[in-house]
Amino acid sequence: MKLVRLFFFFVIGVLFIQCENPTPYGDLYVQVRDEQGNAVVDGYVTLYGSLLDFENQTNSLSGPTKTDENGLAFFLNLSAGDYYVAAEYTDTETGNEKNNFLVDTEINVISTEIGYRNSITVIIWDSFISNLTSSSGKQWEIDRIVDVQSGNIVPIEECLQDDLLVFYTNGVFEYKSEEINCNEETDDNFTGHFSPVSNGSFIVITDELGKTRYGLYIISVTSTQMITHYGDSFIYYNYVP
Repeated sequence: MKLVRLFFFFVIGVLFIQCENPTPYGDLYVQVRDEQGNAVVDGYVTLYGSLLDFENQTNSLSGPTKTDENGLAFFLNLSAGDYYVAAEYTDTETGNEKNNFLVDTEINVISTEIGYRNSITVIIWDSFISNLTSSSGKQWEIDRIVDVQSGNIVPIEECLQDDLLVFYTNGVFEYKSEEINCNEETDDNFTGHFSPVSNGSFIVITDELGKTRYGLYIISVTSTQMITHYGDSFIYYNYVP
């Protein structure tokens, strides 16, 4: 009987301590919108614990969680810390994909003993990523250049004919010039990053020092052809296996 009594007081003591020191937590409300500002219904949101996992879409901490009729996804009882938020949506009729995979979307979740409501808005774009990139690097070479005003074919400079643009799913970019450099004093080859801005169709390419090297308006990308608008020209690229 004495042992039973002691056990009872021990359990009461543990419960008392737990009540006195509740575990801090935070909730995260994610609002997903498209490039027009519309709430994205039936999209999916996933949380990652590091930038590397976010870029490679591996080792998710929570999700994918489906967005509701207001474009909201909820993640409850999170520990304090930094999280990376990936949002995506696929139009079932057209197969068109939108996501934010090229934009490092990070949030620091705050937690308290009575909870804390954290919130973030994530914009997703029609960024052609599934066709533009691959995890091992998708290579594109110039097929032809067309003058925007006249529609005439523009000769491709010899120094560009052996060049390749290489896009990786994690946002890494490579410029490969096989033999001839356009500037004899500068090596055209470099490795950097690319990311969408504006409505997601404009791609900014930077080098390893963060300097902007190119900007491309992506008109369309299929699995085998990419069309861009650069300066006064439309540039057609072919996929190189």
